[in-house]
Amino acid sequence: MIIPDLDDLVLESDEESGIQELGRRFLARGPWTTVVFLVRTKTDPEGDWEGPFLWLHRYQKVAQGWKLVSRFRTTETAQLEKLADALEGWKDYFSAGK
Repeated sequence: MIIPDLDDLVLESDEESGIQELGRRFLARGPWTTVVFLVRTKTDPEGDWEGPFLWLHRYQKVAQGWKLVSRFRTTETAQLEKLADALEGWKDYFSAGK
């Protein structure tokens, strides 16, 4: 599926799709663009929302627009918490001069 413009990218976010977008950030823009979504999901329309989960998508610029090339999705809240802890522990490495 080709997306004409990433600024118009919409996750199906409603009761029927079972996806609720809580937020998004563009981590990188360019010929290869990285977007991170914070979502909640549910598998049963009558069920409870689960999450939040992190979805990391990479898009490549193609002639017709943008193509989803790869994605990483956490599947349980504990993964998101471990990722946040890892980034917090490593944040000093991201400072200039390290």
